[in-house]
Amino acid sequence: MRSEADTGHTPGRKAEQPSAPSPGGGPRLLLWFVVVGWLLAAGLLSPFQGKLQNVTSNAAAAFLPASAPSAQVSRLLAQRFPDGDTLPALVVQRRAGGLTAADRGALLAQTARLDAVPGTRTPTAPFTADGRPVPGLVSADGSVAVTVVPVTATGGHQVRDTVDAVRAALSPPLGVRTYVSGPAGISADAIAIFSDVDFRLLAATAALVLLLLLVVYRSPLLAVVPLVVVGFAYVLAAGIVYALAAHAGLLINSQATSLMLILMFGAGTDYCLLMTARYQEELAADPAAWPALRRAVRRVWPTIFFSGLTVMASLSALFAARLGSTRVLGPAGLIGTACVLLSTFTLMPALLVLLGHRALLRRTAASSRPATGPVRRAWERTAGAVLRRPWWATAATLLFFAVGATGVSRAVDDMSLLHAFREPTSSAAGYRVLADAFPAGTAAPLTVVVEGADGPLRTADLTGVAARVRTVPDIASAAPQPVRSTDGRAGRLQVVLDTDPYDATGLDRVAGIRHALSSGLPSGVRAVVGGDPAVQLDTQQAADRDLRVLVPLILAIIMVVLVALLRAVVAPLYLIATVIVSFFGAFGISLYVFRDLLGQHGVNPVEPTFAFLFLVALGVDYNIFLMARVREDARTHDTRTAVRTALLSTGSVITSAGLVLAGTFSILMILPLVMLFQLGFTVALGVLLDTVLVRVVLVPAITYLLGEKAWWPARRTAPTTAPAPPSPLRPRRSRPRP
Repeated sequence: MRSEADTGHTPGRKAEQPSAPSPGGGPRLLLWFVVVGWLLAAGLLSPFQGKLQNVTSNAAAAFLPASAPSAQVSRLLAQRFPDGDTLPALVVQRRAGGLTAADRGALLAQTARLDAVPGTRTPTAPFTADGRPVPGLVSADGSVAVTVVPVTATGGHQVRDTVDAVRAALSPPLGVRTYVSGPAGISADAIAIFSDVDFRLLAATAALVLLLLLVVYRSPLLAVVPLVVVGFAYVLAAGIVYALAAHAGLLINSQATSLMLILMFGAGTDYCLLMTARYQEELAADPAAWPALRRAVRRVWPTIFFSGLTVMASLSALFAARLGSTRVLGPAGLIGTACVLLSTFTLMPALLVLLGHRALLRRTAASSRPATGPVRRAWERTAGAVLRRPWWATAATLLFFAVGATGVSRAVDDMSLLHAFREPTSSAAGYRVLADAFPAGTAAPLTVVVEGADGPLRTADLTGVAARVRTVPDIASAAPQPVRSTDGRAGRLQVVLDTDPYDATGLDRVAGIRHALSSGLPSGVRAVVGGDPAVQLDTQQAADRDLRVLVPLILAIIMVVLVALLRAVVAPLYLIATVIVSFFGAFGISLYVFRDLLGQHGVNPVEPTFAFLFLVALGVDYNIFLMARVREDARTHDTRTAVRTALLSTGSVITSAGLVLAGTFSILMILPLVMLFQLGFTVALGVLLDTVLVRVVLVPAITYLLGEKAWWPARRTAPTTAPAPPSPLRPRRSRPRP
């Protein structure tokens, strides 16, 4: 961005405005060609956007590293056991006061219907043919019975369809409450919740962004243009992601597609705001549209490009993640950000010239009047207060974030599937019924695969492993299963915990079983622990490892980008430090809200990684917007003067961009998943704090204190003479506000 001195106009003189906009002689045919090209691309790819959910997978096990023990168990079951790797659906049926003889007969008849459901194996009924209860499947008081339906379907949508067919086959007697729970039921409910999430998210995001842009621009035409630009980019990105998932083996989940949409609308709207603001500024100097557009694009492209590059570079760090559900956001986010940059540099300029001419000139004429409005005066008072006492401003801001960061001590991992949804589900209700009537782990048993290396597995080997498992606390049962592997060299145990297998205690018990089986087994025998609770433990461990690896990697990548942009070392160091401080403050305050105000149990271990990624990458974006202007103005002013002028000239547009981005991420809070609610709240709060405190107070104060040292190691001295102050007889020329 350029300073006022770069425009070639005398300070204090307003640009003359013509009565009508000039077309500028620009190649309008080329601009129409760009618009038509985007229309054709959107028309060809729009059908795939609606199909994107059909190629997603939301099963946690599908995204685990191949070396994870639970992934090994899944492969062993699929490859070596005749009944394969099944996902149990538990049909839970309860009558208060006890199931009657008629109920038992009805449940047996129901089992026959369930046997005919495609995608399942023969179910296990809770009662024998003569009406006797099967041990472990009927509660002690006879009020709850469980029918086990092994689901062989693979892929998220196939599992949901199979569970829906199971529910359709049920015909319980009057007065018998029925639920479908277990790992298959929980998975089906999660997929059903995500089934229309993209449409809901897209509609809510577009509505909110439109409202915020109407407030910013006070022009329906200008408010719609950024939505069109980002919307076309989203259609292009969704089509590319669909093609890669359907035909190139890209594993993608609904979480990644939702975050891609939010990222594109948030960052893309910011880029459009910057492009529009600079175009308005150039129109104020010369109202010929095409020359003004060329100057605007030439002067604003480094800021937008490096901002997008920062986001893309941060997303590229996710390729180092072990957890697939974290890693898949990398390609999805890269594609989305690249499409947004492409539309910002092609479709946005074309629409600004072809559609926004009159509205832009009206707002430019209004914004170029003498700066006496309340917004300008507020920014001048803010800049004066910060830069008169930069030490106090820095200390007060850091103290605020330090107090907020104390909430990090409230962080507790929560992997419980019961706490994952914000709305009631049949599987969660059935899970609670099971936990009350049976050992708490009945709904999600562990599977221990036992292998013999020296020949067929002996029964004594299985019983020995079961005995080792029982040495761990909270084991309700550890029973050998009758089915052996096809070669007879492997068998399995079903282990039921006497505590919630998904909470912290339950996951500790899973880890304890693995530790107990890591030694003390007969020679040539090994045991691997899998099952849904083990999947959650492996997910937690992979997420913790990714957080330790990705945080320094993201910081290193952003540091390289900032050094390349600012051609300095000191400024990038404290810019990164400010967003780190902002992250810990926002995350700590969020944890206080989640734990103490909302009563939530904890956070998913993946959430801090995503929150850090978005807050650091997007927070650095706003620092780039500000510091690029500071460096530009510092060509003709000393750095301290440049800080003040840059703060005044970019204040409105960056604040508007921050409000739009915070509002965009807050849309995640409408979704029924607790993790996405928490992520949306944390990022929205962090962006607001970054916009209001870091970019307005902390960064300007530190830069003012450092002065020319901010650009070290570049050898630069401040100009010995400053531009003459404006005459008191004529008003100071203000920079246009977006």
